[in-house]
Amino acid sequence: MFTEERIVTPREMGFRMPAEWHPHEACWMAWPHDAIAWRGHHREAKHSIATLANSISEFEPVKMLVPQGARLEAARFCGSSVEFVPCPIDDAWTRDTCPSFLVNGNGDLAGVNWRFNGWGELEYANWEKDKELARRVCQVLDIPCFAAPIMNEGGAVHVDGEGTVLCTRSTLLDPHRNPELGIREAERILCDYLGAEKVVWLDRGYEQDETGGHIDVVASFISPGRVMHLSTSNPDDPNYERFERNIQLLENTTDAQGRRIEVVRMTQPERWYEGTRRISSSYVNFYMANNAIFVPLFDERADEEAMAIFQTLFPTREIVGMPEAAAVFYGGGGVHCVTQQQPACESSFPGNRK
Repeated sequence: MFTEERIVTPREMGFRMPAEWHPHEACWMAWPHDAIAWRGHHREAKHSIATLANSISEFEPVKMLVPQGARLEAARFCGSSVEFVPCPIDDAWTRDTCPSFLVNGNGDLAGVNWRFNGWGELEYANWEKDKELARRVCQVLDIPCFAAPIMNEGGAVHVDGEGTVLCTRSTLLDPHRNPELGIREAERILCDYLGAEKVVWLDRGYEQDETGGHIDVVASFISPGRVMHLSTSNPDDPNYERFERNIQLLENTTDAQGRRIEVVRMTQPERWYEGTRRISSSYVNFYMANNAIFVPLFDERADEEAMAIFQTLFPTREIVGMPEAAAVFYGGGGVHCVTQQQPACESSFPGNRK
């Protein structure tokens, strides 16, 4: 039986994780200084992440975490609008290792520090520094840091900001992450630390996803009551059955507000392999910045269709296609995985600044 020490939770203190369309104060990224995880694509990854950071900085401030000794290299790749924050790090996956940021009605900011063990102790992963990263970022910002009692990563959960959490069983209930965690305990902890009321479980994520099936590769809230989910029409693709199962579950589920969830299908790019390893290429792994959407492109026929869907869904935002971002996927993640939004608090909204 999973047990934890009784503490005051973020939800009890009035905190919640807002949706990604909530205004942002900044975007947190980290410099990919270690070549190990990139498996021969290190320079491409540095170019991709720098290009993404420079592009996002046109819409919101970007804070780039940089370890000692990598500052000059990062500065050569990044523009002057990117702010560098000195900090020990292992790798660039800030979605998973930075805090999951929370806000409350008083205009306060806080962060959740999930326990982190390198996505279930992946063979190539280093995490001794990254497991401390969320706490360090909260210290830099001088905000409360809530230590969650379970192994989790930010890319394993998605919220609508109105009480609903979306995740997969294959990550949260992974025996290499949380061997004693039951589904009811998981729901309680997720709701307590994200300020939510309901957890919607999908079964599995992307085939061969090295994270074990992060939600942010296959599904994303795009507005209250609406979820974008990756889809393929090829029944021979191993993703076909798992995607259709997920979509069926969503379409027969209500969110925390009682709304039946509407699913927007997003076409999966053609299968992309490096040797026998399938790369988890996905348009759903996008970043929603202030007034813009950053969409990875893969130089395929599906790119044009994906961009058209985003234009239709977000007519008031600039849709920025990022062909440079494809190289990030060699490392096992994508655009969403190397970004973490810091939400603006009500006191910092335009017109409300003191």
